[in-house]
This record gives sequence, C-alpha cells and structure tokens, in this order.
Amino acid sequence: LVETVRAALSALSANRLRASLTILGVTIGVAAVIAMVGIGQGASDTIEASLRGLGTNLVFVTPGSGQMGFLQASSGAATSLTMADVHALEAPGAVPDSRAVEPEIGGFVQASAGDSTSSQRLVGTTPDYASVHDWDVAEGRFLSTSDVAAAAPVAVLGSETATDLFGDLDPTGQSLTIRLARPAGTVTIRLRVIGVLEPKGQIAGFVNRDQTIVTPITSAQKRIFGHDTVSTITLAAAAPDVMQDVKDEARNLLGERHRIAPGARQDFTVQSQQDLLATASLTTEVFTLLLGAIGGISLLVGGIGIMNIMLVSVTERTREIGLRKALGARRRDILGQFLLEAVTLTTIGGVVGICLGLGLAYAAAEVFTNLGTPLSPSFSPVSIGLAVGISGAIGLGFGIYPARRASRLQPIVALRTE
Repeated sequence: LVETVRAALSALSANRLRASLTILGVTIGVAAVIAMVGIGQGASDTIEASLRGLGTNLVFVTPGSGQMGFLQASSGAATSLTMADVHALEAPGAVPDSRAVEPEIGGFVQASAGDSTSSQRLVGTTPDYASVHDWDVAEGRFLSTSDVAAAAPVAVLGSETATDLFGDLDPTGQSLTIRLARPAGTVTIRLRVIGVLEPKGQIAGFVNRDQTIVTPITSAQKRIFGHDTVSTITLAAAAPDVMQDVKDEARNLLGERHRIAPGARQDFTVQSQQDLLATASLTTEVFTLLLGAIGGISLLVGGIGIMNIMLVSVTERTREIGLRKALGARRRDILGQFLLEAVTLTTIGGVVGICLGLGLAYAAAEVFTNLGTPLSPSFSPVSIGLAVGISGAIGLGFGIYPARRASRLQPIVALRTE
C-alpha cells in the first residue's frame, strides 16, 4: 500500500500543471455547493427568525383571498375588512381563545422634519400593537386608548425613522409632517412624536420595521387615508395549541358577517404564524435545493474532467504500465494506483473547495448586509463532511474506468507501445 501511494503521488507530481488544473475543476464545484447551500440555509434561518420576531402565537386576517408567497397583497388591494369587523372580533366570547385583537391600516407616506425628508411606512393601529408584536418603547410612551378615542395627531417612531428625520436630536415632543397623495388631492398633517420604539429589524429581508411611523388607527383613517377599512387584523392566541381554534373562530365569525355561503370563496384570508413559517420554509428549501443542484452540476463537470485527464494519463503511461506488469505487478496494483491518483485529486480539490466556499459565502453575506438585507450563512459539519465525501466518491467513480482500462493492458502489448 505504501508503495502504491508513493507511485501515485510521484505520478501526480510529475505533471503538476495538469494535476492543478484538474484539482481546480473539483475545487470550483465543491466551493459552489458549499457557498450556495450555506447562503440558502442562511436565508432560510433569517426569514424564519424575522417571522418569529413578529410576535408570539399570532393569527393574521387580511382582505382578499389571494396572496403572494408568504407576503400578503399590499394595502388597498382589497377592502373587505372594516372597523366593524374588528369590533365584532373584540366582542366578549366572539373569539374566546384569543387574548388580543389588533387592527392595522398602513401605507407609505412622505415624512419630513426640518430639512430631512424620507419615504416611511405609516401604520395606524391601537395600543395593543406593542404587546401583540412584542415591541418595547425605548423613549417616551406608546399609544394610549385616549389617543385612539380622540384621533390624536401623535406618532411613535421606529428607531431608523427617528434617526432619518431627527438625527442625533431627541425626537420626543418634536413634530413631523406627513404628506400623502390621494385622488382628491394631497393630504398634509402634522404629528407630534410621543415615543421611539426599540430596534426590531426586517421582516423576511423585505420590510424594515425600524422605518415605521405608528399613529392611532382613527387618526390614520380620518386624517390621512380617508377610509374606514383596515389592511390587517392580528389576533394573538392565548396559547400555541389554540392557534387553529382562533383561526376557525375568526373565519366562521367573519364568514357570517360577510354573508359567505359554506364552501364559497371568501373575501378575506386567515393565516397563522405557523402557516407563514411553513410557507417560508418550503420556499427557502426549494431555493436551497436549486442552488445546491447548480453547484452539483459544477461538481459533475469536474468529475468528467478527472476522467478525461486519467484517460490521457493511461495513454501516456502505457509503456510504464507494461513494465510494471512485466516485473510482477498485479491487476489490482495497477487499479489501485490509478484509483488512488483520482481520489487524491478530488480530495485535495474538495478540501480547498470547502475553504473557498466558506470564504465566498461569508463575502456574499457581507454584500447582502451592506445592501440592507442582513444575512448570515449557515453551515453544518455534516454538510461539510458530505462535500468532502462526495468529492472523493466522484474521484472514485470517474476514476474506475481509466483504472480498469490500465489494469487490463497486456504486458507484451504495453511494452511494444512507443
């Protein structure tokens, strides 16, 4: 065995450039698999973490029966939910398994304070918003029941919104101006800042919750958007095991209110947080498998390159093979030598590819983070070990035919070859 290893390494070192190019093909394939799977898994973990960060045991009711992936259609796509529906859900005993009902109306507006102007997401809601979404106030206070009852022109800002509009100044007690273009003309309203929320991050890499202006839902409806509809009703279940009950109770109640016949298409959608997580997981799993398949194709091309190089090597070393067999080498000795050469090439390429793949994944994650989409690649020891094992198996699989061809050469024929 030692002599076989020594002969294989000697043969590889005699053609360093060719061996290096062969290793490079495997390296690129392994690096592509490691990087793409790591990025895909990291994206999956980021999306799941951000959806879990929305709150605990939540059920979402949105207008319309359609959706795009796990993100609902934007505000204004349907107008089937109103404050009357919210009050019906809040009625004692209407949804007994929920602990809170929180309506929202939202949209993007132009916000300005002093010389600073930016586009921000405005959310009209109730005091339950903070507890339902597990969102604490960093400065000042949150909305109160009296703010909603009086349709007070007040606002609570997300952390990034506060920085965008007021810089290093304390925004509490300051005023900002909201502008929104409506069919009847542009609406302009001044809001007094009463608080700033703790940083919360993005939802699934798409919606930045820290760029948010929260105002009483009555103020948003009467002063800004000019209608009584709501874009989302969020119900917080009392416990994880009653989330399905909350879904059924809310669906049945709203179905009766909207006079929807059993089996007919509803004009609203009820989804739990678990539904969103399941859909997001399925989407990212398909995405990860697709990326892994692309990397696998690169690895397959590298394996074909190894077979090609080994066939060339057998042709070039026909006389050497004949001489070794004439001196007593058995078929398994020749077979082992050429298989060991192929496996050595792919193993070296696999180890280098892992290092390169890890580096590429972290570099890509840094680029995504700098572009405003935080991402951290995720790797498991099993996947890394599997990559090395697969690269070695490819060398073994693609090296068998050239090795068998070399071992079957007749000594007299091989020695006669120039």
